[in-house]
Amino acid sequence: MTERRRELLTSVVNRRTRHFCMVLEDLFDPHNISAVIRTAEVFGLQDVHIIEEDNAYSVNKSILKGSYKWMSLYLYKKRMLCMEKLREKGYKIAVASTNTTNSVLDLDLSQPMAFYLGSEFHGNHPDTLAHADYEFKLPQYGITESMNVSVAGGVLMTYLDVFMQKQGREKFALPQAERDALLLDWLDRHVNGIETNSPIVRVGE
Repeated sequence: MTERRRELLTSVVNRRTRHFCMVLEDLFDPHNISAVIRTAEVFGLQDVHIIEEDNAYSVNKSILKGSYKWMSLYLYKKRMLCMEKLREKGYKIAVASTNTTNSVLDLDLSQPMAFYLGSEFHGNHPDTLAHADYEFKLPQYGITESMNVSVAGGVLMTYLDVFMQKQGREKFALPQAERDALLLDWLDRHVNGIETNSPIVRVGE
């Protein structure tokens, strides 16, 4: 590995955050999941949680463009297990819904928050909505009720990034120990590939 490449990875890991994370609940189209993962990597969100209680997810390398090897992806067969694990980590649960008047701009984003995006056909599951801390919608001014889920994810992450930039993004950086551990993982994957150090963790199996 060149020194320039190592410096790039170090610079990127220093801008990673776990203050916000994305949760994708039973999305039907794996292309949409892969597109959200790729966008999360671009915006520096380290963790994406994928609930596949109804619809299994498979990696789509043509959409991901290699982005997933720099991510931490957590897969769950049970939606309530995902929520339990997120709460253990201190996250508030914010669920996208077309049935609320609350905007994402109304949320207290100073709190660690997990943002749920639901199925293209049915949205988030009723159990998820019932146990959420917040429901939110993205600002929109047209007649169409909702956006494509991968587009919605990109718009949402833009709002989150603007918030962090205004507050000072360094406030949301990973603790040094987490940065060091993540950088070691990245260096290993860069040199040896992901076969022995996968970015994908199946939780509860």
